[in-house]
Amino acid sequence: MRSAYRTFGTAATLASVGGFLVYVLLSSFAAGMMNQPLVGHLTIGLALGLCQFLLMGGTIWLYVRHMRRRVDPVTHRLRARLHENEAQAKAQAQAQQTRNHTGRQWGAW
Repeated sequence: MRSAYRTFGTAATLASVGGFLVYVLLSSFAAGMMNQPLVGHLTIGLALGLCQFLLMGGTIWLYVRHMRRRVDPVTHRLRARLHENEAQAKAQAQAQQTRNHTGRQWGAW
């Protein structure tokens, strides 16, 4: 479970932070290119800034999909095994308690 989470987390973080870092560096060091108009008043810089929302939305969508496919099934199996073990332990404790109370006489104070 950890490796499935860690592998995707690393890739998603690098893509998201990398995309944002590229945008910031272009804004800082390539201001002339970022001010070039694309359509009407829409510039390359503004278009790339709006693409940041798409990048974040895509990353979130991939994260949710990855968790549902890789991590959630493992979590559900572990949770089922935990409940099964707890039920067995409870049954054993009740059986032990029943054995202790069956042939017991009244004790002295």
